Amino acid sequence: RRLALRDALGAFFSSRALVWAAGIAAVLIFGWDHAATAKYDHAHLTAPFSETLPNLLVSPAARWDSAWYLSIARTGYVLQLQTVFFPLYPALIALSGALGGGHGLDILFGILVSAACAVAALYLLHRLVSLELGTRIARNTVWIFAWLPVALVLSAVYSEALFLMLVIGSFYAARRGRWGVAGLVGALAAATRNNGIVMVVPLLLLYLYGPRADREPDRPPSRFFPRHRLRPDILWIALVPVGLLAYMVYLKLTIGHPFDPFSHQIHWGRRFVPLGGIPLGAWSVGKAAVAALGLDPKLTSHVTVTGQMRHVVEFAFFLLAVALLRLCWKRLPIAYTAFAAIGLALAVSVPTDTDPLKSLPRFTLTMFPLWIALGLWATERRRVRQVIAISAPLLAAMTLLFVSWTWPP
Repeated sequence: RRLALRDALGAFFSSRALVWAAGIAAVLIFGWDHAATAKYDHAHLTAPFSETLPNLLVSPAARWDSAWYLSIARTGYVLQLQTVFFPLYPALIALSGALGGGHGLDILFGILVSAACAVAALYLLHRLVSLELGTRIARNTVWIFAWLPVALVLSAVYSEALFLMLVIGSFYAARRGRWGVAGLVGALAAATRNNGIVMVVPLLLLYLYGPRADREPDRPPSRFFPRHRLRPDILWIALVPVGLLAYMVYLKLTIGHPFDPFSHQIHWGRRFVPLGGIPLGAWSVGKAAVAALGLDPKLTSHVTVTGQMRHVVEFAFFLLAVALLRLCWKRLPIAYTAFAAIGLALAVSVPTDTDPLKSLPRFTLTMFPLWIALGLWATERRRVRQVIAISAPLLAAMTLLFVSWTWPP
């Protein structure tokens, strides 16, 4: 436990030092983008203080979706389009009001919640990987994870840190055979993000196929036939959908539209096209290449350099995720592979017209088995330092783009 906590704290705070340095430097070098702030945060929730210094200090943690979480924490669900942001994280931020805090305390409380959840998630990740692969790979996985380019949101006013803590905690509880805890924590995950409901699948697979610490298998190892017989404690897994159902009941009672979290994805330009983001993403990369080479003057004039880079980076993350998913299948229990595969399939099935793989890099962050696979690969090939060395400048660059309102993660 001490080793896990030491690695979690070391990896988190060392990477946050870079995030804060890059974020503050971005503001000092490029200044405040008042036009972007007015467009994406007209209420100035991400810069709530009357003085420049405190706004500067919180800038690496509050941009883009942060404004939506802060607005929900302050006033609840006023607009139907807000319902795509699930309630548990803004509800935790809203506790700052119950503490009698003044103006701006909510953003500080949001950063504190994210940071605490991130450290807890890294700690649980260390403990979980230690069970499966040993402490050396666990340590390397935690450090690689904290330094991933998209890991900047672990300390931002975003729900990723909370969601990661809950899904990894649910995995860890199930792995130890504590099915009541696994189901309850899974329900909280389902109340945190719209893909939390998929926790039902890996929990069932862990129950049926293992590995499990609560009892010996009833049958020999097999990839196709369950090793454990059904017993009454499997019913704990039915708690997972309760998180989503509770949110839908709340919406029915307050605004009268329980299905808004799904139907209002169209407001954000997303539409459900099964795996449609893959061919559309490849097509976008092709257009970006044509524009970059100047082969089509009309296309070149309509596609910005930032847009070209975004399409390429997002598709590169997709290819990396597929390669790591293949390694998951080879080296990790089937429950881990299933969780990552379902998450990736959902992420590439809601494309937008202009950006088919929008936010895919950030979505992959919560597919933690992929990064366990990367930690395993890097450890076995003695490439851990190289992986972190490549990630560090990318983390700084992603933070700079985030803080300058240039590129949402």
